[in-house]
Amino acid sequence: MMVVLGLRLHNEEVSRLRNTEMKKFLYSKKLFLVLDLDHTLLNTTILGQLSSEELHLLNETDSREDVSKGSLFKLEHMHMMTKLRPFVRTFLKEASAMFEMYIYTMGDRPYALEMAKLLDPEREYFNAKVISRDDGTQKHQKGLDIVLGQESAVLILDDTEHVSSLLVSDLFCRITYQQ
Repeated sequence: MMVVLGLRLHNEEVSRLRNTEMKKFLYSKKLFLVLDLDHTLLNTTILGQLSSEELHLLNETDSREDVSKGSLFKLEHMHMMTKLRPFVRTFLKEASAMFEMYIYTMGDRPYALEMAKLLDPEREYFNAKVISRDDGTQKHQKGLDIVLGQESAVLILDDTEHVSSLLVSDLFCRITYQQ
């Protein structure tokens, strides 16, 4: 699945695509897992907002040349520093055996794509399944209408209960991650 801005599909086509995807993933015994970024898979801060106690971290960042071995990254071009959650790559590897995974963030598209590169440098877990606020159909909230999975087979991992706006049926499952 690739998110294409401005692409509109008729409801029947969306239903057909969801049914096709559902059959494919049920055959492979997989469900859909929608993962939030911030405070769930990673933590990001603006470089200008680092406290005096945190400034030493600027010298402890890992190499962007080999992101698979690091967990703390300085993204100079975005004026940010990102820390991956402990064992996040192990989680993604193990979850990929059971789920078709999406990233879904209220961050903008460039941010979402940059974080996907840090989490999945080989593009084996998410590929083009990265959804940002720029891709959503509803302002200021996430919606499952852009995920090509039937709601009954979608599990969401997010750090906030505000994701309840995603509730679309009684069969919908949501896990709220508590830090």
